[in-house]
Amino acid sequence: METELIVAVAQIATGMATLVVALFLAGQILLQRKALDRAHNDAERELSLSSFALVQDHFHLRISSDALREAYDKRHEGLDKLTASDADLLRTYFSTAYARINTEYRLGRLTSHPDYYRRLYGTLMDSKAGLQYYEEHGRALVKAYDPTGERVLLTDEIYNSE
Repeated sequence: METELIVAVAQIATGMATLVVALFLAGQILLQRKALDRAHNDAERELSLSSFALVQDHFHLRISSDALREAYDKRHEGLDKLTASDADLLRTYFSTAYARINTEYRLGRLTSHPDYYRRLYGTLMDSKAGLQYYEEHGRALVKAYDPTGERVLLTDEIYNSE
């Protein structure tokens, strides 16, 4: 009888110890989850700031480069009406813009905000040269990094509305 009592007490003590360990581990999991959420938010902020810096650098090129500014001013004439040098500058400008936008999208930046991408692509297709670039290269660049086809539909919509 005495051994049964000792065994019962030992089992109760073991059960309580297991419960304490389980509660401690549950608390640790909650703390880790909060830390991961903070890290995710920090990474999203960093991505947003880096993306913003790239956008500003890209737009700043139009101001700081006399050659690009002059070519950009002529974009409404179309690529085929520009000198080879001006057309090359604009093609390079558009190419880097499409590459940056593709990278942002691939990294998941604002993928649930199609208006963000509508504005970016709309800015690229606001001229005859931009529309020509989209026909020649832009659509293929978008399609290459668009597994769902959603962005191609978006860019085609912008292209057809201009």
